[in-house]
Amino acid sequence: MRLGLNYDRIHDAGGELIAISVDDEVRQAGMAQRWGFSHTRFVSDPAGSTYLDRLGLFDPVERGGIAVPGMLIITPEGRVSYRFQGRDFADRTNDPALFEALESLSLPSVSPEAWDTDVVVPADLMGFFPPRNLEPYFRGNYFGATAIYRRAKAADDATGRRLANEHRFMSKDTFEAWDGWKHNVPAAHR
Repeated sequence: MRLGLNYDRIHDAGGELIAISVDDEVRQAGMAQRWGFSHTRFVSDPAGSTYLDRLGLFDPVERGGIAVPGMLIITPEGRVSYRFQGRDFADRTNDPALFEALESLSLPSVSPEAWDTDVVVPADLMGFFPPRNLEPYFRGNYFGATAIYRRAKAADDATGRRLANEHRFMSKDTFEAWDGWKHNVPAAHR
């Protein structure tokens, strides 16, 4: 969603946004429809063996195998020029370093077609993590991380403070991005 707010910036820098997950095509189509993603290309890698494991972004233990949060910039020649890999399922990056790396490649702008699928999404699938739950979820993350930051500060734990602050700012960035994104979400899912 945060990157979706920057489709123009990504495309102007010569990039396209691709989301790879272990979810099947039906779940991915449901997510795209439910959240209003238009220019994110969804790629299904159910066992993680086609892309995720090869990229070092697959955790075979967690919930029977899931993608590790990550962001890569892969050049047209196939070289990874930027890599963020989350430490766990909740670890996300903030975006400034990603944009700096993408824009430094000086690629020509692109105008990709909107992502579309002919996959039929069952009505009962549309309820998985509805967008209206995003803001309270990340507000809870933010306040929990704030409490942990204060505990780490009182204990003079610099590592704990740094980790809590990372999570706190990622959460804040996400629920602020929601304010800019929610108009893209179909009204039934807000």
